[in-house]
Amino acid sequence: MLSKLWVRNVIAVVVAAAAIAVLVLTGLGESWATYRHTVVPGAVVPAGQSGDADGYTWKIDSIRHLNRSPRSFGPKLPAGTVLTVVTVERTGPPPEKVVCNGVITDGERRWKNEAVGGFAAPERDGVTSLCSGTGLLQFTFLLPKDVVPTALDVVQFDGRITVRLLL
Repeated sequence: MLSKLWVRNVIAVVVAAAAIAVLVLTGLGESWATYRHTVVPGAVVPAGQSGDADGYTWKIDSIRHLNRSPRSFGPKLPAGTVLTVVTVERTGPPPEKVVCNGVITDGERRWKNEAVGGFAAPERDGVTSLCSGTGLLQFTFLLPKDVVPTALDVVQFDGRITVRLLL
C-alpha cells in the first residue's frame, strides 16, 4: 500500500512541476525576451569599423570632448564635467518615425544623452539628434572628467538596444 502511494505522489509532483514550468515559460517568456533586448544589443560594431543592425549600417563618425558649454548663452558646465559629443554615421533607407536615445557607458556606468535645451551641442549642417531624421546622428553627453567611455548604445524608445558601437 505504501509503495503505491509513493508512486502516485511522485507522479503528482512531476505533473505539478511540468504545469508550473509551462506557466512560467508561457507567461514570462515574452517578458524575458523583452528584457533581454534591453540588455543584449542587436549588434556590436567594433571600434573604427561599420556594422549592420536593424536594416542600417552604423559607424562612429567623430567624437569630440568639450570643456565648456558649446553655446554662448546658458549655464556653465558643472565643475568636474566634460561634454562628449558623438556623431554616428547611419546609412540605409530613410528611417521610419522612430524615437531613440544614445546611452554611453564606461563598462560600469551608463549615461543617457542630453535633451534639447540642456547641454546638447548645436547640430551642424547635415547632422540631427532625431533618429527619425536623415543624415548623421549626434548625441551629447555630460560626463565626469575622469570617465573613459567604451561604447555608445543606440536605444529605442521601448528600451531595446539597436546597436552597440565600441569607441
